[in-house]
Amino acid sequence: MSVLLLPPELLDNISLHLLPAHLPSLAISNSRFCHVAQYHLYRNIYVDNRNLSCVFTLARNPHIARHVRTFVIRLRPFSNLLNAFYRLLATALSNMSGLTSLDISVDQGASWIIRTRDDSTYHRLRRFASSFPLDNNVAHFLNKVHALVELDLDSLHNSPSFSLAELCPGALPRLTQFTGSAQAAQRIVPGRPVEHIHLNSGDLTEELAESLAKSTAAVTVLAAATSSHSVSLIGTLTRCMEHLVHLRIVTTYNFSDAPETMYFANIADALTSLPDLQSCEIWGLHWVSSKKSFHDQGRVWQSEAFNSAFVPPNQLLTNGTFLDDLYSDFSYTY
Repeated sequence: MSVLLLPPELLDNISLHLLPAHLPSLAISNSRFCHVAQYHLYRNIYVDNRNLSCVFTLARNPHIARHVRTFVIRLRPFSNLLNAFYRLLATALSNMSGLTSLDISVDQGASWIIRTRDDSTYHRLRRFASSFPLDNNVAHFLNKVHALVELDLDSLHNSPSFSLAELCPGALPRLTQFTGSAQAAQRIVPGRPVEHIHLNSGDLTEELAESLAKSTAAVTVLAAATSSHSVSLIGTLTRCMEHLVHLRIVTTYNFSDAPETMYFANIADALTSLPDLQSCEIWGLHWVSSKKSFHDQGRVWQSEAFNSAFVPPNQLLTNGTFLDDLYSDFSYTY
């Protein structure tokens, strides 16, 4: 049977069994295979300083750019690329209407590349991560991505003239995970169904905690740094985020002396009010829980460093999954 008579589904199945290196050869074999091969060849794109020519292809061929589902670009710092390249990158991004995941790590001053054309739509985009803070260009883009579930933004510029942008009230209606600065979180989280919050810069205060608790969904994961060492902050968290499952708070406060036993007892008392809590790290100390008694299924929390008796550690802490997921670089940042 002539290949021209094969149904598209069969041609697509044939291409699935080829190595990625063979897809370019398939694309030039005939016009019918060209479209099928391009669909798989450009579905997942990773760009760095070694293959910048891919951006030229996507900018100049909108029909190819529409095949892209995941796009990652990571350029080395001080790459000294010309504005002409960034203009092509902006065009390529405008052409990628089928994106489901977008990860951009380029010069922070080039955030204008995601101020895409007004006719560009991203109905499928569920994840967006970038090296940009929440400026006007980022806000323009976020106002267009209504299916977004996961958002990862960089921290603020050091420039005193930089100011955070505002989102439209109806933007990001499905957002459930946020990573970014404390200032950006205060603009984005309240009024949206955010369950996981990771603050990569800024100071977690009691006022900010109460603001983040205004998420329309129960906050279940919180990772942040604070300059405080107050038990009152922990009390505020347990009061306004009562459904926390994973909690990690790192402090920049320098303890000159070891806190008294009552200090840890007060924290433990606060943690007992969180019935869903599974893993916890506060001030750099892991906290573990055990049942109160055989008949009482309530939990008693203790700091590992100050336990007088062995308590079976929480499995989520021993396998490292929770700490890896919660950006363990907090530990050395401070």
